[in-house]
Amino acid sequence: MNRAPTVCLDREAAGRYVLGRRTPGGGYSFYRTPEWGVEEPNAPDTLAALECLRLLAIPIPEPEATVSWLRGLQDDDGGYPTLTIGWATLRALALLGAAPDRSPATWLTDHEAALTRVGRSRDWPGALREALHVVELRRLEESVPDEGASDPFAGLLAEARDPLGGWARPAADLETTAVAVSIAGPTRLPAEARSVTETFLRHCEHPVLGMRLSPGAGATWVGALWGGLALAQGLRLQPSYPVAVAESLADLQRADGGLGARHFAISTLRDTWRGLDAIHLLDHLQFDQLQEEPS
Repeated sequence: MNRAPTVCLDREAAGRYVLGRRTPGGGYSFYRTPEWGVEEPNAPDTLAALECLRLLAIPIPEPEATVSWLRGLQDDDGGYPTLTIGWATLRALALLGAAPDRSPATWLTDHEAALTRVGRSRDWPGALREALHVVELRRLEESVPDEGASDPFAGLLAEARDPLGGWARPAADLETTAVAVSIAGPTRLPAEARSVTETFLRHCEHPVLGMRLSPGAGATWVGALWGGLALAQGLRLQPSYPVAVAESLADLQRADGGLGARHFAISTLRDTWRGLDAIHLLDHLQFDQLQEEPS
């Protein structure tokens, strides 16, 4: 049995890093440098920080101030400057048990409609990330879709799929493939698509790196590690090299306590979130394996 050890991560240092990214107004910024007068909070970093604190089981400091700052990002018509800002703001508010001042329904519907238009060249990984943003915001509405309802992003998923396996064409990678499967829902994947996706995942596994960016790649990064583990969980598979995955994740932590995208990269809140979520996924996969083993 190839069971992974606990990832060697300094959780206290990670918590100090995240809390140190909090600005006086309640938002967060990964490049906050108060000694230089640089604060500049933004919605994606704030969501990442809140998710990190949740994964680390650290209470959120002055949540009311963060709610107030987040509500101030909304436009008068209920929308947001970009889909990414709106997604991060609304998800962060939901984590804090709060709601925006105005309904974003029309704004969200407009973005969904734009993403479902097929037949034109586009940045496929970027389009899939935005589609997942819409899906996650729809899930916040707590509406249960009709089993017979059509998937609004089925056309996008079909167009973006790499014929050689995974998403997105012309060069699939593990993180984008995990995003695509999250959009579709792993239980709703057709049998043929599931089989090809499993094969793609297995071809991305590596005895030293644990998970690599794509089949044949000689490197890994936090997105690949997270993506491979997210796919393994969604497809109910066990990773082939959990010890190597654990070691690659441990290598992401920097001296300031945060995690970087790859070994020796600077730490960011997004990468810290991705890394901590990957560690959480690995722990759960190993726990599930223990539960399934005969006594």
